[in-house]
Amino acid sequence: MKQETVHTAEGAGDVCARYGFDAAARRGRLELLELGAADHDQAQRLQQAVIMPQADDLVERFYDFQTRFPAIMRAIGNRDNLERLKRTQHGYLLSLGRDFDGEAYFAERLRVGEIHAMRNIPLSLYQASYRQLQQLLIDAIPAALQDERPAYEALRTFILKITSLDMSLAVETYYSARVAALHESVDSLQHEHRHLRDKVGRDALTGLANRESVLAELESALSTVGARGAELCLIMADVDHFKQINDTYGHLAGDKVLQCIAAKLQQLLREFDIVGRFGGEEFILVLEDTPLAVAVRVAERIRAGVEHELIECDEQRVRLTLSLGLTQASARDDVRTLIRRADDALYQAKEEGRNRVVMI
Repeated sequence: MKQETVHTAEGAGDVCARYGFDAAARRGRLELLELGAADHDQAQRLQQAVIMPQADDLVERFYDFQTRFPAIMRAIGNRDNLERLKRTQHGYLLSLGRDFDGEAYFAERLRVGEIHAMRNIPLSLYQASYRQLQQLLIDAIPAALQDERPAYEALRTFILKITSLDMSLAVETYYSARVAALHESVDSLQHEHRHLRDKVGRDALTGLANRESVLAELESALSTVGARGAELCLIMADVDHFKQINDTYGHLAGDKVLQCIAAKLQQLLREFDIVGRFGGEEFILVLEDTPLAVAVRVAERIRAGVEHELIECDEQRVRLTLSLGLTQASARDDVRTLIRRADDALYQAKEEGRNRVVMI
């Protein structure tokens, strides 16, 4: 199993704060493991009597045991990684227990969990490795100390407590990092889902909502009319003399006209209005929570805005107009009846000379 140190520009205080280990939380963790000021003497004894005289041997024995297991070898990778990990483990042992109640000690152990999560090291291997480390350190207590039973038991207890502290901190960040990665994956999938749903619901030429998605939005909006008496208006708009554009300048020019009209509609509408391409040169606009008088002003603003727009077609600037049919929904309406009424108003606008708004 890898015992890695993370080198980062982030300060120890920042790391501890990120995982909620302020001074009070650090004290609480130490109290939970019964680590106190008196244990600093044991930490010094552990270093002087056990680790420093045997650090190289402890590292070799640790990895001799680790490399017996295929799962751990897969996590370690190649021999170069193994040698690097041995050097890192050597440094880790020489820091074990030193100033264990300090902010820097906590931060470094928290970073260990982060790197193991980043490398996808199974947590079970990580925990098993700590158990092996505990046993190696206990077995390495010099015989002279083992003969002094109280001193041996005090040092043995400290080894169990300090390795438990290190493991608890690393596990803490391991889970946090994996949960954060899971949230990131979920967010990414949701973003992709929204993107795909938006792409499917968009008209390929104009980028507006397509017919199906607008009808779904309209059906949803209509439910609020009956449920809470919301005011809803619908506008059907059609480009006047569009066939002449296609016949005179070609279909590519006609496509450009539709794109320009679509952009102009989005510019002139309010942020919360819904606009889509209904088919051909016809557009549909859903105005939610909009009184009829306001809808009339919105429709007239659209008509005038398009009328004053010049569009280049085959190196010529062409002025276009829209005819618009407007109607207000009632509690008795469904999608079909509302669109039919707006279409009737649009037809009337065409009959009356185009470039106008007709309300039914």
